[in-house]
Amino acid sequence: MSSKFPVSYQPICDIQFEGLHLIEASAGTGKTYTLSSLMVRIFLEKYLPNQVIATTFTRAAAAELKSRIRARLIEVQQYLEPLHTVLESDIYTRAAQESDPLKQHLLKTFAPRIAYACERLKLVIDQLDELFVGTLDSFSQKLLREFAFESGKIERAQITEDAKAYTRQLIHDVLREWIQSQPQHVIDALYSVGALKSVDHFVGMVESSLNFSSAHFKLPDMPEIELAQLQQWQQQAQQIDLSALAEYFNLDGAYYSHINGTSFRNNAFNKLFCESLPQLLKALADPQNIQVFDSYFSDARETVFKFLDKLDSQKIFKKCPAEVSDGFYQHPTILHIQKLCHSLKETQQQFEQLQVYLKAYLCIEVKQRLPRVLQQKGETTFAQQIKTLSEALKGEQGQRFAVFVQTRYPLILVDEFQDTNQDQDDMLATIWRHPQRYQKGCMIMVGDRKQAIYGFRGGDMLTFLNAYQDIMSKQGREYKLIHNHRSVKELVEVVDVLFQRQMDFGEQVLYDPIQAGSRPHPALIENGQLNPAPLRWLQLQDGNEQATQVAWKIQCLLNQAHLQQLYLDGDNHQVISEDDIAVLSRSHRQLDEVQYALERLGIRVNRPSKRSVFDSKIAQDVGALLTALLHPYDEAKLKRALLSRLFGFDLSQLVALEQSAEGLSHYIQQFDDIREMWRNQGFLVAWQRCLNQFEIWQQLVATQSKDNERAVVNLRHLTDILSQHSEHVQGIQNLYHWYLKQLHSPSDREWELEHKLSSEAGVQLMTIHQSKGLEFKIVFLLGANKAFSEMQKTLNFSTTEIQIPETGQTRTQRVVAIADKNFLQQTELDQHQQRAQAEQNRLWYVALTRASHRVYAVFEPEKGDKNKRSGLAFWKNQGDVFQHIHSIEDSLVLERPQALQTKQGAEQRLLTAQPLPEQRFYARGKTSFSYLAQHLKHKANRLDRLANADQQFDQAEDEFDLLTVESVAVSQPIAWIKQYFPKGTLAGNFLHEIFEQIDFQHPETWIEEIRRRFKNTYQGLWVALLEQYQQHFPEQENAEQQLYQWIALWLADVLQTPLNQGFQLQQLVVGQYLSECPFYLALSDRVLAMQRVQQLFEEYDIQMPEFIDAKSARYLNGSIDLVYFDGQRYHIADYKSNYLGENQADYQSTQIAESMSLSSYWLQAALYLVALHRYLSVKLQNYRIDQHLGGASYLYLRGMNGQADQGYFYWKPEDEFILRLDAILGYFSEDKLGKMV
Repeated sequence: MSSKFPVSYQPICDIQFEGLHLIEASAGTGKTYTLSSLMVRIFLEKYLPNQVIATTFTRAAAAELKSRIRARLIEVQQYLEPLHTVLESDIYTRAAQESDPLKQHLLKTFAPRIAYACERLKLVIDQLDELFVGTLDSFSQKLLREFAFESGKIERAQITEDAKAYTRQLIHDVLREWIQSQPQHVIDALYSVGALKSVDHFVGMVESSLNFSSAHFKLPDMPEIELAQLQQWQQQAQQIDLSALAEYFNLDGAYYSHINGTSFRNNAFNKLFCESLPQLLKALADPQNIQVFDSYFSDARETVFKFLDKLDSQKIFKKCPAEVSDGFYQHPTILHIQKLCHSLKETQQQFEQLQVYLKAYLCIEVKQRLPRVLQQKGETTFAQQIKTLSEALKGEQGQRFAVFVQTRYPLILVDEFQDTNQDQDDMLATIWRHPQRYQKGCMIMVGDRKQAIYGFRGGDMLTFLNAYQDIMSKQGREYKLIHNHRSVKELVEVVDVLFQRQMDFGEQVLYDPIQAGSRPHPALIENGQLNPAPLRWLQLQDGNEQATQVAWKIQCLLNQAHLQQLYLDGDNHQVISEDDIAVLSRSHRQLDEVQYALERLGIRVNRPSKRSVFDSKIAQDVGALLTALLHPYDEAKLKRALLSRLFGFDLSQLVALEQSAEGLSHYIQQFDDIREMWRNQGFLVAWQRCLNQFEIWQQLVATQSKDNERAVVNLRHLTDILSQHSEHVQGIQNLYHWYLKQLHSPSDREWELEHKLSSEAGVQLMTIHQSKGLEFKIVFLLGANKAFSEMQKTLNFSTTEIQIPETGQTRTQRVVAIADKNFLQQTELDQHQQRAQAEQNRLWYVALTRASHRVYAVFEPEKGDKNKRSGLAFWKNQGDVFQHIHSIEDSLVLERPQALQTKQGAEQRLLTAQPLPEQRFYARGKTSFSYLAQHLKHKANRLDRLANADQQFDQAEDEFDLLTVESVAVSQPIAWIKQYFPKGTLAGNFLHEIFEQIDFQHPETWIEEIRRRFKNTYQGLWVALLEQYQQHFPEQENAEQQLYQWIALWLADVLQTPLNQGFQLQQLVVGQYLSECPFYLALSDRVLAMQRVQQLFEEYDIQMPEFIDAKSARYLNGSIDLVYFDGQRYHIADYKSNYLGENQADYQSTQIAESMSLSSYWLQAALYLVALHRYLSVKLQNYRIDQHLGGASYLYLRGMNGQADQGYFYWKPEDEFILRLDAILGYFSEDKLGKMV
């Protein structure tokens, strides 16, 4: 079925973001470039990042795709920004000349709206973190959490880290239950034939079947085995006398010469009657004759059954007299043997069928029980999570759920679509390909069916083909990328011609002709020739010389590079190095052989590690150290730890230590201290002390060894794992036992695989599956014509046609069965073989498209017809002999080449290390004056607390009262309410809030505000004030009204006090001032230079105690009590409830200035004035600091009585001071703005 739309070859320009779209991107055709370009169009033309989903196959690919999208967005933004002032007609002209299809399309589309496009791009870049780019597994997890109510899956399940353990446990339980339900004689027989194996034997098969959970699993009938005939066999076997046939099977017998020598070579007929048959008959004659099915007798049974086939077809003799052959065929002994062997063979087939049934039963039962077990544990797996999501999307409620999802995310882009399994595609189809809704959103599927090579993980070409049929039936659009940008033109051309020799890869996968792309490549120069013969065939004479020939050929290439005969062309010739070469193979065994050969030549090898860090020697040593830390007084455990590589003791050193006066007591004490630290302060603190105290890092590299870096990296890896896991377990014993469990059963989970080393370089060795998506300059393909054969085949994959009830359409469904040729039909076996062969063809397509400059295809000697149609020979041997101008049959290397060494290589290199960084990284945080002014450092945390917590300060937290007051002279006392009003932060907060809320020009409303504030928020403060009043005026009545009146008079004193140039706050009307004006002041993206700030104050003769460092501060936050305009300048005022004494003389300018120095209010005033300066420079047109910026008034409320020079201090620093402080604080933009674009 095909769409009514023609195939497009320019998806970047042609896609309209509605409906269904399928992009087939052949190898090297710029898929990621296309996807990032489409994302730019999506964001510019239709959707924002939080409305779009992008999924791909791996987390690494997802991270790369998101970074490419961001880079493409920034590139387009920078491209469009200069076009603001360009005429529309000139933009159209520029579009016609543009080679980039995305930029060309955007110029044509947005020529009249360039400014809009730029603003939209800025918005998208700011919101790009809201774009979801991840795997389908993580996306399903996101949907179940985000739409928990709509999906009905409110219980949140944790992804298990040990799914295989659940599988093993279920296999064990199901197998045990099944055994208990069977008769004992059947179980005995199954043990005898070897059908009942350990749980480990079934794990791989069951897990493979779980990858195809949506497929139909074929369950055979369980055979009924009657073992009563065993007694009959015993009697029959005892009656058989083989000596009666001696003339037929003895080498000198009268009739032996008539035996068919073709059927019975090398005296096989004689051995049959002298060895195999007597062996079986003896076993059958035994009372425990069930042992005849033991593996010990397997060769004898196989020989006898082959004889039985020839006996049934009467092919025992060559041409001979009839009486000779008839005498044998009709002989009573032969007839007894024939009957007995038929019965034996039939029973064996029943056992084999029962074994097949048991395997199928295990697969089906585990699949059914696994969801329940996971639910009971509150856990799930990624595969089960997809199933859960698919189930939630079924039914009427499921359709509503799907509508919610599609409305929230109207566009989804699915990368590597050819690798989706059936469960994943069902989920995607229900949401975005629903027959009634697919036009309301957009689904873009990207993949290449020729690169579908992950059948062992659940990927199935049948899933892709069914999805393709579904897309085309819904008028989906199809696009193809046909320009290879990865490889040089010569290699693209020769590979294209090769694949066109047989364009049908199998399973409806057809090859599309490819052309060389426009991406420039430096030519590979060899002996002065440009890209000579990029496809080379290495035909081996001996299959055992493959590894040697490949290693020698690589050495020859490196020697050519050393002689400047093999290099990449360019301004600076880049000679070919080990890192530019890759060796790919289907099997690890061949890679092992090549690695051995390369290392013997001294050529470096880089091979991806698939080894668990728990499987390393260092992991064992860490386990020993943890054991010793938990049991410091157990000398055996302590000695084991000391003998590890972590401590470096050998036996002689340990013996000497034990015989010394101190003995092991020093280590016992230290280990005991670390154990206590572990208990009290956590694992990481104790572990770091242990590593540092015993100099374990230094000990690991104390002696020269090639695995030093691996040991250090593994120890760091194990430290990280233990530290992270210690946050999720309680108690040191739980962490210790969890670690021992990992040591006992290392796995292949991604987080526990060994990390890559920084020194890893050299010829890259990997399987073809691992190489998918990668690019290498020169590639060697091992066993490129090796005959394909499945190793340890456990499952058979076939198909059947089913009818979909909802639509009535016919659909092909996958059928999975236990691989057994006696149980399956020939068509099922043939379908499986065709599927496997087609995937092998796709695998070799992937292999041949990894190189950018040259490929060496290594062919083994031909052995029969299989080699002629296997691997790359599938294409090379089609029709006539393959010949092409860019392909040659390369010659073998006849002798081991000697490595050419450079002079520099022979000299000892002087190693230099970079100096340790003097700067320290701090997380970006914010600070405030209240934090900076905490002068008593010994009371503060020595660490930079801003890196750990966001400090919150009350409005009056920076106010301090003088506990000891020396009155300078006898003077008028302050009012009672000012002297006895409670002191401290709470009282200061009350006064701040009162001044924030009252209207300065309407005193009649003040008492009501005071009453409301006390009643609602400050009842404790009111109680304290009332107690003071009753102590001093016990006989007075109406205390409440009197106190309210006194506080109102106090407020009037404050507002009537003449400030700078006689200005009074009561003159302010609404609109001329801002109360409690908060601000965030951006600082430079560097450590805040508090020492420079202190030096600046000292230059202006302002002395204050030392400030606290705030190294992580990148923002300064605060709140100015009052910003006001007096008609000429903008000023700030700060209310202070500080108690300086009981007389008015204590609140004169000199005393207030001393208090400001003690409390560092000069710093506060300066910071607030800088904030006001920045605010005015943005908000006030034609702002000038010398004309508009005023000063700071510090209002000591207890001393303000309405008289001039009482209770306040006005400070107007020089303009230069403010500007210099502003420069010291800096701006975020001066460091980062230029780097963000």
